[in-house]
Amino acid sequence: MHNDNQQNEHIYFVNQLYRDFLLPTILGSDNNEILYWAGKRIARKYDLASFDDINSFFSTTGFGILTKIKERRTEIIMELTGQSVVDRLNSGINEFSLEAGIIAEAFQNETNRTTECEQKIGEKQKKVQLITKFS
Repeated sequence: MHNDNQQNEHIYFVNQLYRDFLLPTILGSDNNEILYWAGKRIARKYDLASFDDINSFFSTTGFGILTKIKERRTEIIMELTGQSVVDRLNSGINEFSLEAGIIAEAFQNETNRTTECEQKIGEKQKKVQLITKFS
């Protein structure tokens, strides 16, 4: 168990170093938009085309636990939770554009419909709501 905690801390540290410090420093005010499009590109590179694919990818990368909350004809509402989400929110990071881009592209691949994904931060609940909309 101790080894798992060290591994999770390592993954969080690496993610924090790149995503929450280095990339925003380099990308400046365009950070969120570029990360969203980068997420779409990641979904294409790793052939993510379903909720199960996204969930597995998020687990592997330490992005958090993704759960479907509500599914409608024109949208899917999901929640992203887990220690990495709590740690990022506690650090004052409220940007999950990379995850939103991955989700948008994966569902677009699955449904063949134009798809966008919005994020809503639940700071008190320490979770992120991701709303995928189809057109």
